[in-house]
Amino acid sequence: MNNTNLNLVFALSILTIALAASSNSVIATPVPVAGDSPVPVDRLRPGNPAVLPMTGTWRFKLDHGISPAVEGKLPADAPVPDFAATDASDTDWKNIPVPANWEIEGFSTLTYQERSRNPSTDIGLYRRLVEVPASFTNQLVLWHFDGAYNGAEVFVNGQRCGYHESGFTAFDIDITKALKPGQRNLMAVRLYKNTSSASLDHGDFWCLGGIYRETYLVALPQLHVEDVTVVTDLDAQYRNATLKSTVRVAGPVGEHFVLRGELRSLDGAKVTLPAMSQTGEIGADGSATVALSAPVTAPRLWSAEKPNLYYVFYRLSDGNQTIVERVQDRIGFRNVELKDGVFMLNGVPVKFTGVCRHEEFSPYGHALTEECWKTDIALMKADNVNAIRTAHYNHAERFMELCDEAGFYVLDEIPSCWVATEIKDPSRTWAFVFRSVETLKRDKNRPSVVAWSCGNESSYGINNQAEFDYVKANDPTRLAFISQANLRQAPKTQFEDYHSPPLATMIATATNRDRAKIPVILTEYHPGGGGHLGGEDRNWDVMWSSDAFAGAFIWEWQEQGMYDKFPERWNIPAPGARNDPKTGYRVSGAIGAVSAERQRQSLFDVLKPLYSPVNTTVREIAPADGQCVVPLQNRYSFTDLSEITCRWQALAGEMVLTTGESHIEAKPRSTVNASFPVAPGMDTLRLEFFHPDGRSLFATSLHTKDYQGPLPTPILAPAARPMR
Repeated sequence: MNNTNLNLVFALSILTIALAASSNSVIATPVPVAGDSPVPVDRLRPGNPAVLPMTGTWRFKLDHGISPAVEGKLPADAPVPDFAATDASDTDWKNIPVPANWEIEGFSTLTYQERSRNPSTDIGLYRRLVEVPASFTNQLVLWHFDGAYNGAEVFVNGQRCGYHESGFTAFDIDITKALKPGQRNLMAVRLYKNTSSASLDHGDFWCLGGIYRETYLVALPQLHVEDVTVVTDLDAQYRNATLKSTVRVAGPVGEHFVLRGELRSLDGAKVTLPAMSQTGEIGADGSATVALSAPVTAPRLWSAEKPNLYYVFYRLSDGNQTIVERVQDRIGFRNVELKDGVFMLNGVPVKFTGVCRHEEFSPYGHALTEECWKTDIALMKADNVNAIRTAHYNHAERFMELCDEAGFYVLDEIPSCWVATEIKDPSRTWAFVFRSVETLKRDKNRPSVVAWSCGNESSYGINNQAEFDYVKANDPTRLAFISQANLRQAPKTQFEDYHSPPLATMIATATNRDRAKIPVILTEYHPGGGGHLGGEDRNWDVMWSSDAFAGAFIWEWQEQGMYDKFPERWNIPAPGARNDPKTGYRVSGAIGAVSAERQRQSLFDVLKPLYSPVNTTVREIAPADGQCVVPLQNRYSFTDLSEITCRWQALAGEMVLTTGESHIEAKPRSTVNASFPVAPGMDTLRLEFFHPDGRSLFATSLHTKDYQGPLPTPILAPAARPMR
């Protein structure tokens, strides 16, 4: 068989796996909107009559064993376990909150990495009686999980409703047939840490069991929107757009429908554009796909600097023209592309000043809260971070929504870390593609996601190539790359990825002939001892000076530590981590810019000036003709420097002589000579630049040649001891 036929066979196998993955569970079905206008995304689910939260207190028991599933599917004759029966007792069980990790709640020891030499065999058994509204009658009811680690077997009223195997990706289970609306229903989950594909969800991070992200029931009409894909094509001038929606509608075979769409601003106002409407008929497979399209004149474009957002609002009507469902998606108009080997957003080169972030926060484990996410976002903005790599798995849906709002470029990473053997094993392809399907399905409309990252540090093989091939076939609007793969290994990769290269390699790479094809990205680089960068500041000089580099991501944003809430366990080692028996602090990994509890560390202050969008290369000033001239670099891609406030001080030693405020005009990606007035006797000019939201971006003190510096601190005699 020739290579062409082999490639065709492999492509068909990927398609088969993807279809099987999609049929195993419904993925990322839109939540109905209660009213006739868009709802802020943080209020879409709370109080929505179509949504029943499944968070709160559950009954819990820790068991042990290994999932019997093969290739993500349970044996056909697998019995329903006794604990899931409606007449089973859980009086000797304990309470556990959902969302939460059971290790964090004291049921077993925290584990880091979970490599195959000593995998956990924990099984979490969950039970809860839930009063389901009568309004869910005659509705299709899905049980949504944004994250359950790792293999989730789902039961309702003693009936098995489905099984899902992937610890970091979202999924829905259809529970319609087992549910009894208007009554109390027994909801139960058996959650395995050890599954046939759990190794893809192990790696350089905490591996913690539990239902640890948002979970809820959603009731849908029989005729409903099942999937929405939004594309915002920009014209050659990056000014006007074409809004395109591909919508899959599900319902009874033969049912006729009309789908209408409109564009709304964030305040709900309608954007004037030609009508978007399409009729359809549900086919034999229970679905139909329709396309809506309309030109949009001069929309406000999305970027990390200016994260402008809109709503696309859809109304679905049945054959009688009765509206049966309304759904929405929040989008941003932006275009991602490569041009002559340069990463471009909206036609402009962009530089990633990035961090590798884990969805961890002490002492919550992986069960983060709104406050946790907003704390991270505020700290990253304060540190001039504009890009996030979701190391080494996709992060919570709500965090991704906040990235859209705040403005970050996200490398959305498909879970598969340190699996160099499996990466070449065709019998494991299903697990890699399955995670690719679910990662893309949930996050494909997020404007913050600019690239798909196909795993981490697993060498190169058919399976990360399968991940790449799937996401590129199903999402041509974003870039994709394979961890640490270059063009000779992966000819279609769209970034050449390096981890902590030396300066000589950086310089050689910048002028490599491959730079005419794809840019370089450093998805990891490491700080030196004590949180200092060693030679990495010189690497950044190279990166800022060349569009051949798309940017870099520090390993890592936060120190990967976790405080144990239970003192009686402090002497018990945490596999894969260092343990302090005096404090219960367990930690592994590198120095972070912030601590596990988000206190700023020394690396935070080192990164901020390196990542600053404003900079000057001079350290001295030479006053002349009553002026000090300072060359300023505007490193922004879309922001004129005049939008930034410069506050300056002229000083003599520590004495402030005069102050002022300037708005200096400089186009994005340009350098300008800025003039500041001289005060008699001054030896220092202090400059500080502030973003319109009030945060400081960059501060520097520039001195004259005859500046003497501060006086040395006198050595004081030791204090006398207190009298006894």
